[in-house]
Amino acid sequence: MLGPDLTLRGAVELIRGGSLEALRLAEYCYGRIEELNDRLKAFITVFTRDENTHSVSEPLLGAPISLKDLFYTKDKPTTAGSRILAGFKPSFNAPVVDALSSSGALIIGKTNMHEFAFGVTNKNPHYGVCRNPWDRERISGGSSGGSAVSVAAGMCLASLGTDTAGSVRIPASLCGVVGYKPTYGMVSAKGVIPLSWTLDHVGFLTRSVEDAALLMRITTSHRPPAEPLEYSIKPAELKGIRIGIPRNYFLEHLQEDVERVFYDVVDILQREGAKVRDITIEAVEQMVRVRYVIVHAEAAAYHKRFIRDRFNEYGEDLKRRLAEGAVIPASTYINAQRLRKKLVGSFRRVFKEVDILLTPTTAVTAPRVDEENVAVGDVVMDIRPALLRLTEPFNVVGAPVLSLPAGLSRERLPVGLQAIADVMDDDTLLSIGMALESVIKPIGNP
Repeated sequence: MLGPDLTLRGAVELIRGGSLEALRLAEYCYGRIEELNDRLKAFITVFTRDENTHSVSEPLLGAPISLKDLFYTKDKPTTAGSRILAGFKPSFNAPVVDALSSSGALIIGKTNMHEFAFGVTNKNPHYGVCRNPWDRERISGGSSGGSAVSVAAGMCLASLGTDTAGSVRIPASLCGVVGYKPTYGMVSAKGVIPLSWTLDHVGFLTRSVEDAALLMRITTSHRPPAEPLEYSIKPAELKGIRIGIPRNYFLEHLQEDVERVFYDVVDILQREGAKVRDITIEAVEQMVRVRYVIVHAEAAAYHKRFIRDRFNEYGEDLKRRLAEGAVIPASTYINAQRLRKKLVGSFRRVFKEVDILLTPTTAVTAPRVDEENVAVGDVVMDIRPALLRLTEPFNVVGAPVLSLPAGLSRERLPVGLQAIADVMDDDTLLSIGMALESVIKPIGNP
């Protein structure tokens, strides 16, 4: 009954039916944290059992959920993975945290992350390297690495993360869990320490698409429900679904195992009756450049006060990126934002022809902790673009995206599949995502 494959919905139904006590579930998750956290470094702060004395209420009935450590939690540490904010305790909860708590979630702790969310490895110089539960010599991915590890290793049932260029989907892919980035702005980012105000998306890391849909409904309601939720989103019928495979850019440089797993899934979908066709997404390279300018400029603007007085307290990689952002001219930033609006329009035209797009989530499986460069097909890439290149375009256009576990490499490392829908068409994405999940063979647990 209890184990790393227990889903959020499964746990809630067991508790509601009397087969599982919420206290027993909490003790199981606390036990997993005590057993594994020293090795995996998934959590920065674990809230004690005494701090978590609360009534078990609908619809989540005490299900343990973790938070990336940049969500405000009232009177509790919120570090953003940096020594600069050590000791910072906000005076209020982020609204999305309140929504979870008032829906009966047990907030079990705050997870490790790449410092200030500005990176994809989660090799945190202050709180330790967050390690992949499938192979502790490999990275979790980032920046929401601790969130992905906490879910994959059975330390909680779901986690709240953020995604600015792939920071939910990348660790989800590398750690073998579901990562969901909703349409930009669907979930409030108030009370969330920013990396980039206009590209940050609040997202979810879960063990099933259905769990992601449940959390989406809870966190986007004006008043979280106090009764059992009906699951209004149902799996789509795959027969006749129009699926677009972008041949330009997204399939150009892939590790052999990533390419194999991706095409295995495409074959399954064709056998299920899906209408799969090749398409072209225009101006992807421009999206990548726009993302770079916006993120670096906005991050430098947010960190201006710390750069002036506390620059030496940042990790070395963050120092480099903030220095790069600080010299971007205002005109370059403004032009990037203007171009972004045009790119959104051209991207959305694709959905006149297809219902969703499919790509791999990352071009590579989880790199080793000591690797700075990885082989991607016939080229060697720096680890950062190797992990970012397939996820970052969709933050620029604000589209909803799911990353699903699609298979394993020959080294038993997870490979993720990315499904993308039109802006504001999250329900379609989640419905098709459930259908995809139902025909893809489960990858098991670490």
